[in-house]
Amino acid sequence: METYKKNLIDFMCHSFGNNEKQGEFSEKTARDESYKLIYIYSGNCTVDIDGKSYALEEGCSFVAFPYSRFRIYNSSGLRYCWIEFSGFEVTGIMGRIAITQTHPVVRDMNVEHFEELFDLGERSEEPCIRWRVGGRIMVLMSYYMERYPGKTMESTGYVIKARRYIEDHYTDPEFGVKNVAERLKIDRSHLYRLFKDEMGISVIDYIIHRRIARAEILLSNAALSVKDVAYSCGFSDQMYFSRVFKKTNGHTPTQFRENVFSHMV
Repeated sequence: METYKKNLIDFMCHSFGNNEKQGEFSEKTARDESYKLIYIYSGNCTVDIDGKSYALEEGCSFVAFPYSRFRIYNSSGLRYCWIEFSGFEVTGIMGRIAITQTHPVVRDMNVEHFEELFDLGERSEEPCIRWRVGGRIMVLMSYYMERYPGKTMESTGYVIKARRYIEDHYTDPEFGVKNVAERLKIDRSHLYRLFKDEMGISVIDYIIHRRIARAEILLSNAALSVKDVAYSCGFSDQMYFSRVFKKTNGHTPTQFRENVFSHMV
């Protein structure tokens, strides 16, 4: 398993590998913005994705979308491989494939030694190596594009623009869904449907998740008060920030900070 920084085609490979030494697992927290593509090349299993169960066998693939949760269980002779990646252009890539949040499973890839494409090989931060890694990922995804082509690119284009705009403005307390809709020049309800279909969550929930993710980073800085962190992440009210943080994270900002510092000792 290896992690790579952003490559030259605007997406990031976080990890790749297989389950030869991993066993069963349960992944995807509410703050995870990456996609995880899993391919089953031997055996069978049941996978639970956001509360819905699927029976999978050799040749099946599924995608855990950003903010989704999944668990593999009831496996028999199971061998699978995965690749986890993120980036603005990833949304465009996924938009070209008929795999969605509501239909995350495809079957019968029927490509000889397909699992070998999940092995990205070299491990280096050299630009030439990162180019090769990006190229291998594109080759891998091209098979899904070919066999399961997406039907429309409308939502993908809007979602990419929306995410970029949110990334630049979410720390502004006055920033909200209205700003995004006005920027994209589309109706708010239409934006909601496009974003929810593509990302699995609403625009406002995405903005909140971005703010909370930033807050988690800033809370590791003891020099910043909780109030300072709240304001720096786009919350104008500290109490509201604490409620949202606990609802999303399971801990208050203070508890989260204490846990971070306790693990540093």
